[in-house]
Amino acid sequence: MRISTPAVLSLAGMSCTLLMHPQGDEGPSEATMEMLQSLKDAQAKVTFFTNATWLQYMQYAGVTRHAYMDGHLIAMTYRLPSDTSNGLTDNEIKEDIGRASRTIQDLIGVYPKYMKVHEASVKDPRLLDIVKSMGYTLVGFNLDEYDYKYNTLDKAGQIAEVYNSIFSKQQEAYGRKASYIVTGYDVPTTGAAAALPKVINTINAHGYDMVRLDGCVNDKYPYKKDPIKDNGYVNDAKSFGGQEYKHGQVNVNVNNYSPTAGKGPGHDNTSKGTTGGDHFASSATRTTAVVSAMLAVPAVLFSFFL
Repeated sequence: MRISTPAVLSLAGMSCTLLMHPQGDEGPSEATMEMLQSLKDAQAKVTFFTNATWLQYMQYAGVTRHAYMDGHLIAMTYRLPSDTSNGLTDNEIKEDIGRASRTIQDLIGVYPKYMKVHEASVKDPRLLDIVKSMGYTLVGFNLDEYDYKYNTLDKAGQIAEVYNSIFSKQQEAYGRKASYIVTGYDVPTTGAAAALPKVINTINAHGYDMVRLDGCVNDKYPYKKDPIKDNGYVNDAKSFGGQEYKHGQVNVNVNNYSPTAGKGPGHDNTSKGTTGGDHFASSATRTTAVVSAMLAVPAVLFSFFL
């Protein structure tokens, strides 16, 4: 069944608050598993943007499948070879995107529909046009939680304060809640995992709901039928409107977090990035989007980029 979904996701008219933790080319890591536990404790569901490049490693493939089995929506991070479309034909780019999508489908049984494009320096309009022509929906963010700045355990509490400040200022200025897509990074070199329990409780305190992306935009078909063709979308039991779909959250014990010393076996910190370099240069160039959302309650969409 085909549904009409905008090729670019935007905030116009949204009643959702969307929290994204882009893992881009950095995650997954032990931090991802700690986040999954915090989310389970909070009974919260989010969206994970998975970078297929790292799924050749069993532990990272396992994290992605774990996230899916826990009821989280799996989306996709795509990064061009050599970070440029120069020298590649349209078909070569489509085949590369399709390969990455198939890698994810091999793990979870469905092809991702929502995509974040990793942009190393400047936007690549040609790539974005190709992605949209294939039926993918591009997703961006409009709130940075600064977990790369507050990147130690003693600073992690300041991440929750970012949310508290923004939520409070929005209410004071306009007398109503707004819509947010939030970006963060789930590696041990940031404070994202340490902050998550306090962030969840802060979201609760301000009366927002945590939702998956499909729940934010009332999308009952959040996966693609085909990794390359734009020929329609499918769902699963966990999709919005399905028997196993869930949104919302409960408070969590902020004292349960146990900080991680570093990456797991086989995780190359040098090749996958740290808190500096192109990781953060690219965050300023992500595509921010616009879709109408239908949720009656203000909500928070967590999206983690793997």
